[in-house]
Amino acid sequence: MSLFRSLRSSLRGEGYALVQDSPSSSIDDPECEDLEEKTTSVHVLPLIEGRLRRLSLYSIVATTISISTSILVYLLPSFVTGPLKRYLSERSKHAPQPQRVQSIRPTAYLDGLRGVAALVVYIFHYTYLWYPVLRNGYGCSEDNVLFWQLPIVRALHSGRASVTVFFVISGYVLTTKTLTIIYRGQHERILDTLAGSLFRRPFRLYLPIVVATGIIATLVRYHLYRPNPTGGGIPPIANNAHDQFWHWWATVKDVTNPFRVVTSRDHIYANPYDGHLWTIPTEFKGSLLVFLYLLAFAKAKRWVHLLAVVVGGYWQVKNGDSDQALFCGGLFLAELALIIPPESYRLPQGMSRILSVSPRGVWLFRHVVTISLFLLGLHLFSYPEKQGPETPGFRMLSDHVPEYYTRSVDYIQQFWISIGAIIFVVALMYSPPLRSIPNSAPALPASQLPVSTPASGLDMPAAAPEEPFLQRLFTNRFAQYLGDVSYSLYLCHDSVNHIVGMRYLRPAWHEWAATDQRANALEEDGLMGEAAEIRARMQGQYARAWVMGMLANTIVLFWASDLFTRAVDANAVKLTRKLWGWSIAKKA
Repeated sequence: MSLFRSLRSSLRGEGYALVQDSPSSSIDDPECEDLEEKTTSVHVLPLIEGRLRRLSLYSIVATTISISTSILVYLLPSFVTGPLKRYLSERSKHAPQPQRVQSIRPTAYLDGLRGVAALVVYIFHYTYLWYPVLRNGYGCSEDNVLFWQLPIVRALHSGRASVTVFFVISGYVLTTKTLTIIYRGQHERILDTLAGSLFRRPFRLYLPIVVATGIIATLVRYHLYRPNPTGGGIPPIANNAHDQFWHWWATVKDVTNPFRVVTSRDHIYANPYDGHLWTIPTEFKGSLLVFLYLLAFAKAKRWVHLLAVVVGGYWQVKNGDSDQALFCGGLFLAELALIIPPESYRLPQGMSRILSVSPRGVWLFRHVVTISLFLLGLHLFSYPEKQGPETPGFRMLSDHVPEYYTRSVDYIQQFWISIGAIIFVVALMYSPPLRSIPNSAPALPASQLPVSTPASGLDMPAAAPEEPFLQRLFTNRFAQYLGDVSYSLYLCHDSVNHIVGMRYLRPAWHEWAATDQRANALEEDGLMGEAAEIRARMQGQYARAWVMGMLANTIVLFWASDLFTRAVDANAVKLTRKLWGWSIAKKA
């Protein structure tokens, strides 16, 4: 009875009139209670069922909206949600908070450089499909005088040069931690550090590839890939999903095979689902190489280690394996940064005995040298893919390469852009801040200069020293974002080019071919003016199509890369760390 009473009271409080009370009705009367129970049962149960149905419907709708909103927010790129979160966070604070000085890691510029290099690779692969003439050197003939063919300007779309930068950065970043431990004399930590790096490296490289190529195989199976204008560039399409899966699995085993022969560019493996993945086995082999150097010479004198790296790198270059030599170059630069710290204004001890130099003199000298090396590196990056020996500015360079590289222009280019990558990274490493350090103190021997000096006469917070001048190009927010998504950008750009970019290129290319035929017919009839006019008009239309395609393609690529980074790449890193933590033996 009490159940019905409480239910009646609660429902009445909700506004439901279950039964009409009268003064003569008494709760204590058994007959009244029976009557009330029956009446309540008749009126209440349908109302409860209706209310529960409405609550269930509301709950389902609310849950659906919540899940859908979460999915949509997750699908938004971080460059959209990040500023929004910061804005909402600032709005939620009632009192203004002092801005924190964000310190930049010493190697942050390398992260940004890697991201910019990945973007250049994308620009290279997309743009050269539209304008193959960009492969030619500036001035190699009367027709090749485009602005984008100019030396240094070409570095903005020299994808092959960017690949050499990848290898130098990997050699540097993979070895910095272990070298620091060696220089601190913490020899008991060397094995732990190297073991962890070696264990994690294959998972870090290959797990995202397995997912990326699996997605590509699915897209190909459902005919979402578009061929290039010549009809090529499409991964193989099997007769059914079963055959497609096993074909994809065979390529996964091939690309992840650690025993595959990778010697120079003669034995690269072009994955049928993404030919640009040839660099990953090279990355893995280069990683093993620098880890071996670190282990073999961990307790050796440092000059012995440096000599071994230089001799080994030289031997690899002579034998045509310049890609592996770039990893040695990165290792050498990482150790050089410990011997001569970039943030220090000291000269080597032997030189300081001879020279007496002021801080301002060191600052000015470093600016002149690093800017010169920076421009030289960009010039070497600009060695053209075709007609290099006939191109002004590269004719003499083409005659001065090791014998192995004389076999073709591609090999000559490979040699010089590899040299350019080393020079370019050195320029960034030792670039000083833009503003001069104080020169009020008398000139001192270089060995007595302070390790860290303010960048100007004003007192600057020690926690936020001024960034080196040339490194600023790669420590800004955009470059750092590119560094965060660089691997995903590299893995996704070919797919996006075929799915999105080809929808713009194919019609533009066919229209160009048809217009060229009409122009040739007019020229045969002697109508040179009309032929030139329709060609000029077509060039404008073609350029506009390139711009529209580039815009759409880049937006989709950034979105896909951002999503792949958060959904796949970041989780691959977490999984790799968990596997390492799970597999190591516990200390007694």
